[in-house]
Amino acid sequence: MTPAPEPQGSKSPVPCPICGKPKVAAHRPFCSKRCAEVDLGRWLKGQYALPGDPSDEIGGRIDDDIE
Repeated sequence: MTPAPEPQGSKSPVPCPICGKPKVAAHRPFCSKRCAEVDLGRWLKGQYALPGDPSDEIGGRIDDDIE
């Protein structure tokens, strides 16, 4: 399977979000497998967690508000 080509006509290439080096099509949007794994580790550790209402935290049931 070949990687998808980069879109034509983009104004400026977006660098790797982890280290800032130019991205590589095989590891897009990263420059290497290492940077992709660093990003995955950050997701798994919760470093990219989205803020939310405190009532949405683990321990509450989703259907608590339903009668």
